[in-house]
Amino acid sequence: MEDLYIAGQGGTFPTPYVSFERDRGVLALAGESHPENAASFYAPLILWLDALIEGPPRRVVFDVRLTFFSPTTRPQLLAMLRRLRLWSSRGAEVLVQWHVDLEDDDMIDIAADFGTMSGLPVRVLREAMHSPPVGSSF
Repeated sequence: MEDLYIAGQGGTFPTPYVSFERDRGVLALAGESHPENAASFYAPLILWLDALIEGPPRRVVFDVRLTFFSPTTRPQLLAMLRRLRLWSSRGAEVLVQWHVDLEDDDMIDIAADFGTMSGLPVRVLREAMHSPPVGSSF
């Protein structure tokens, strides 16, 4: 299975930078997520996760650095977290790290909600957040 990289896009309907690296066990989302069609944007990410359900990496870190996401992105993120819970049930050690701006109390609550809904513990890391340059790694 090949790694998955998608450059972030700015503009009216920004999409996040995506870096899913199987061998390193690092899955990363960064930037803003307000795609015109969230289901269409996130479908390849969910399919990538599905393809590894039977043989996931032994250890996975899902690193979320979203400074903003739309309501249509929320179910897509939850679907990805639920796939990772399946990975966990098949023996993978799954760590979800959700980076939150120091002043964004709402995002802390949202991250906790995702943990509850997905059944995975979510580690919230408070830090000064800035959107990474579009199309680059963080």
